[in-house]
Amino acid sequence: MQLKDLLARCSLKAAALEAGLEVRMMGGRLTFRPLDADDPRHSVDFILPSMKMVEACRADDFDFFLPWIEAGRLTAEQMHHAAGRYHLGKSRSGRPMFWMMDERLDPLDAHIGSEGWLSEALKRREPVLSQWCPAHCLFGLHLLAQRGTGPLLPVAIVEAEASAVVLSELFPEALWMAYATVEHLDCRLFAPLRGRTVTIYPRTDPSFSTYLFFHDLAEEVRRRYDMHIGVASVLEDHASAEQKERCIDLLEFLRGARE
Repeated sequence: MQLKDLLARCSLKAAALEAGLEVRMMGGRLTFRPLDADDPRHSVDFILPSMKMVEACRADDFDFFLPWIEAGRLTAEQMHHAAGRYHLGKSRSGRPMFWMMDERLDPLDAHIGSEGWLSEALKRREPVLSQWCPAHCLFGLHLLAQRGTGPLLPVAIVEAEASAVVLSELFPEALWMAYATVEHLDCRLFAPLRGRTVTIYPRTDPSFSTYLFFHDLAEEVRRRYDMHIGVASVLEDHASAEQKERCIDLLEFLRGARE
C-alpha cells in the first residue's frame, strides 16, 4: 500500500511506520527514511514539502487575474505564464497556494491565503509535526535562480503574493516578490538579495505607521548587508484619504487609477 493511501485512514506517524518509514525533522524540513537498512529506499530521503508536492498542486487559472484580463491589461496567456513562473497551485478547497521557494528552488512552505500556512495546517492534523518550524523566505525568491545574460534586474517587494504575481506581468522589468505577512519579517530574509537594487512598496494606512515600519527595517537591512534598499512613498504621496483608510496596496492603487 502506498503512503498516500495510508494517510487517508491514519495519522502521518502511523502511516509512515506502517510503510516502514521513520519520520524525522532536519534543517526545518520533514524527512522520511526507511527503518530497514536493507530497504532499497534507504539511501533516499522523502522530504516535506518537496517539488513533487508543488507539482501535484499546480494550477494556472486564478480569479485574482480576472479584473486585469477583463480590462484588457493582461491576457490569459500572461496569467498562465506567471502561474508557471511562480509555481502557483491550488488547495483542495480551490484557494491559491503561494509556495515559498528559496534561491535553490527548495520549497519551504506555502501560504494559502485566509487558510494560513500549509505547515500550520499539517501541524493541526499531525501531532508528530508539533515541533516542526519551517524556515520562510520571500515569496518569489526562487526567481534569483533564473540566470540571464543581461544586467541584474532590480527587486520590487509588496505584501500580497497575488499582487506580486500580477505586477510581474504588468512590469516585467523587475523581479516581483512578496513578504506575505509582517509577522514573519526578519532582516535575514533580505540577505539573498545582496547585489540587487531593492524597493519595498508597503501598503498605505491613515497613520503612516506601515511606511515608517518599513523605513526603519530598510535602514537596518542596509546597515547589516550594505545593500541598496529603499521604501517607495508613491502610495503615501498619491493615495486618497479614502484609499488610505482601506489600507490599499500598489496593485489596488493602479487598478483604481485605471477605472
